[in-house]
Amino acid sequence: MTDSRSPGAPQRSQPHARPQTQAQAGTKAGSNCPICGRPTEPATRPFCSKRCADIDLSRWLGGVYRIEGPETGDVPGGSDPDEGL
Repeated sequence: MTDSRSPGAPQRSQPHARPQTQAQAGTKAGSNCPICGRPTEPATRPFCSKRCADIDLSRWLGGVYRIEGPETGDVPGGSDPDEGL
């Protein structure tokens, strides 16, 4: 199939194509494991193996990964939730 536009004609973008978020791009077939970089397996996606999934879980549980949020003292109500136990 040949392109019928002239060589100097501007390229049109696809009207319904949307850019993918990083999360969507990571779930495509053929993506790489975020831990070791090897190709992912459907059964353990987004990782290549249970081992890499366990490494990631360990990093979350160990506090290596953090999600930004309010400081502990900034909790509405101002009291310690464990106080009085």
